[in-house]
Amino acid sequence: MFDARKARHFDSSWNWVRQEVYELIQQAIVGCAAEPASAPTSIDDASLQRLKNRSSPGLLRMLAGSLSILQAANHDLLEPVISLVSELHSACEQALNQPPVYRKFSTPTGPHADIGPDGTVTYSEIPRPDEPSFVEYMEHMRQPAAQDMPPFIHLKKQPVGGAWTYCAELSATYYEGLSEICGSGLSFAGKTAVVTGCGRGSIGADIVCGLLSGGAKVVATTSSFSRRTTLFFEDMYRTHGARGSELVVVPFNQGSTGDIKQLVDYIYRDSGAAKGLGWDLDYVFPFATVSDINSPAVNLGSRSELVQRVLLTNVMRLLGGIKDTKERLGYETRPSLVVLPLSSNHGTFGGDGLYGECKIGLETAFNRWKFESWKNYLSIAGAVIGWTRGTGLMSGNNMVAQAIEKLGMRTFSTREMAFNILGLLHSGIRDMAYSQPIWADLNGGMGCIADIGSVAGKACQEIQRKSNFLKTLSREAMLDHAAQYPEPVVSTAPTQDATP
Repeated sequence: MFDARKARHFDSSWNWVRQEVYELIQQAIVGCAAEPASAPTSIDDASLQRLKNRSSPGLLRMLAGSLSILQAANHDLLEPVISLVSELHSACEQALNQPPVYRKFSTPTGPHADIGPDGTVTYSEIPRPDEPSFVEYMEHMRQPAAQDMPPFIHLKKQPVGGAWTYCAELSATYYEGLSEICGSGLSFAGKTAVVTGCGRGSIGADIVCGLLSGGAKVVATTSSFSRRTTLFFEDMYRTHGARGSELVVVPFNQGSTGDIKQLVDYIYRDSGAAKGLGWDLDYVFPFATVSDINSPAVNLGSRSELVQRVLLTNVMRLLGGIKDTKERLGYETRPSLVVLPLSSNHGTFGGDGLYGECKIGLETAFNRWKFESWKNYLSIAGAVIGWTRGTGLMSGNNMVAQAIEKLGMRTFSTREMAFNILGLLHSGIRDMAYSQPIWADLNGGMGCIADIGSVAGKACQEIQRKSNFLKTLSREAMLDHAAQYPEPVVSTAPTQDATP
């Protein structure tokens, strides 16, 4: 599937920002003409940060020119627009010599399942009333999940020959990184990354958005290369691409050994007839996955073997290929930080094929780092990903997420989980990963619930029971109404004209 000739490159953030600013100014002018009293005089913080991340001399000239034209018009109705453009020019001028940053402005959301009077079950994401921003979200996540339990998200440390245990010192550094993302922001300027498994609605897609907004150059792989897919990534770059960022989209099948080799070669090769990108990766996110629902151990098939190849075997091949290439090229002073997608689901839910075995197998990378001489080339951060709503693997469980949270566990949106993971790229965590692997427990207190698979199953059955009950009541009510208020019968018998 991999074909370097099909690679799509997006790097024109300087152009998209001009179009966005032009549309913003025109909308403000139209607003002033229609309703002067409610004309916009400023923009929200998230939009302003996106403009600042893409600040350039050309943008400043455009804003200065627009400001001159508006002032020359000498019209009182345009004063709000002049104020807005002046604010944008000042903010972008200050940001011109600053690196772009990834900052989180959105509102955390929670799961909400509603059963209507007719028994119809609907699911939606609603704002959490106690978390108006990610500042409050972070403060909640650093609290203990339950009595005598570690925080909802935290880091662990492994003593020599011992087990991984909660480390308050490492966790404090991690929380500082999350606080920085909520405050001044985290820059990825000059950094390069590869992200597999970043399709629509995935954690990987939100990770790519964060990296681009921080100024990184990113290779995003897709197993469904099409016009629809490339338009999705184009829109992603248009919205989040910052100054100096680049998005390269390539077709890729993580289940293919050949694709693994070609991808690594394409990223690192900087000469020859088929010249590649010539990058040295700073971050690696092997997040591609394949679902294998309803596959108990007694009925493992070829799809289960594909899952093992995608989730485990070829992840190790990818890491081995990167390590071997860096060693061959002499890149010994810049280890690539690999964020491994681990899971606490080691067969807990049941019927998911070899998913649990693959996630356990990835944990061997911690030992391989020590005993296979990875230290100079790769750093390892294992992220135990918690219950993440809306992903391809977990979307079927969205309906029971609200019931699960009532038991004390936290479930996450893809944006929240991406925020948790990108916090591992903070310099404090990255520096620690140079000397030892990092274990990030991001499962939201899943350990508080014993036999979570059974609990989720019972919650699903309860929702189904209520839904069926209301459907029955609704149907009976309709029958009662029809019996009490019957519709008049209209005769459809053919009429005959009598001829005298």
